[in-house]
This record gives sequence, C-alpha cells and structure tokens, in this order.
Amino acid sequence: MQILDGKKTAQATKDELKVDTAQLAAEGKKVPHLAAILIGSNGASETYVAAKVKACEQVGFKSTLFRLE
Repeated sequence: MQILDGKKTAQATKDELKVDTAQLAAEGKKVPHLAAILIGSNGASETYVAAKVKACEQVGFKSTLFRLE
C-alpha cells in the first residue's frame, strides 16, 4: 500500500499549471480566466469563491469576481 501526500501532489500540480500558464502568456496566447458571480452575502459561498480566486493567483490564471445584491 502506498500513501499519497495530498498537499505535495496538489502543490506539484499547481507548479505545473503555473509553468504552463507562463508559457501560454509568453507565446502571446490567452491564459485561462475564471469569472465568478456572487449573489447576496452567503458566507460559505464567499469563502469558496475566495479560495478559487486565490488558487487562480497562485497558478497565474486571471479571475474576475462579480458581486450582485
């Protein structure tokens, strides 16, 4: 049985995405872009979307957050 280190695997994946995203940008191609829409003020949704925005920043993706009442 082999034990998988989830944090190490996740970081390796993020590092690979960061390199791939930088290569796309260097080639003048479009980089991935996440657009999220938050309606109202649900704390759980805000936390979830904030985590996604942070993950985008870590790998070089663009992100846009729209807030509606």
